[in-house]
Amino acid sequence: MISYYKRTVRDEVIRRVSDYEVGCWISVADPTKAEIDYLVKKFNLDEQNLLSGIDQNEIPRVDFAKEGIYIFVKTVLPNRNLQTFLILITNNFILTLSKSEPSFFEKIRSGEIKFVTTQKLKSLITLLSLMNKEFERTTMEIVKMVNARKAMFRDLTESEVNSLLSQEILLNNLLSSYHYLNLVYERLLSKVKFFEKDKEIVEDLIVEANQGFNLCKSSLKTISNIRNYYLIILSNKLNKILTILTIFTILISIPAAVSGIYGMNILLPLQKNPLAFWYIMFFISLIWIGFILYLRKIKLF
Repeated sequence: MISYYKRTVRDEVIRRVSDYEVGCWISVADPTKAEIDYLVKKFNLDEQNLLSGIDQNEIPRVDFAKEGIYIFVKTVLPNRNLQTFLILITNNFILTLSKSEPSFFEKIRSGEIKFVTTQKLKSLITLLSLMNKEFERTTMEIVKMVNARKAMFRDLTESEVNSLLSQEILLNNLLSSYHYLNLVYERLLSKVKFFEKDKEIVEDLIVEANQGFNLCKSSLKTISNIRNYYLIILSNKLNKILTILTIFTILISIPAAVSGIYGMNILLPLQKNPLAFWYIMFFISLIWIGFILYLRKIKLF
């Protein structure tokens, strides 16, 4: 779907326009092949770059072309997954393209966020700032959850451990995105002539991305420690269970061996003694007591 919006410095709010106008914002969400072809022919854009904008495996990067600057970044979906988000800056318009609209678009359309489409570099910085805030919010939510689990790691259930492992995947994705975002910001700073105030904002975005990067690394280390501790606990529990089963097996096998011997059809000591059963049980008990005392001596239990 292709939508057109425009707002000048004199406009109070952003307005939707029916067709393309110079200085407008072209919002493209989940485009069809026909819509991609239309954009390529209408504005002489690079088709491969547009297709990369809906490729979820695309790496954040900047491509300087004759028609404009293609900026590939990542945005966070409501389910915390990441999607590729393309921002194209040209002399006549700004274009955004993604598989689905980022959640912060609603803030722009409602006027909550000032978005002057005729000021393309400022619009770019606004989009990058909103995207950074989404990353920061998602990162902090995951970090809080990990810290809560860390405080109760001794009583973690299997489902909670599985939840931590799923958060670990998200954190790894965020970590990778933060790394590439910093490269994108640094390249923009070196290649694009921003106003001094705008340049400071981009530098602040780099600082925020570095903070998010470090938070993700710290949380990943915490999850790794919790996982290792959980594996140690499971291993200890398994060893205890095997030890107990082994002890029971030995204790049961002693009377089984004695009764097996005295069950043979041959002459045996005490065979005709009326107290033979009690002698045998006394002998077995002595073996049991000696075995248990030995186990206590080596601190097996």
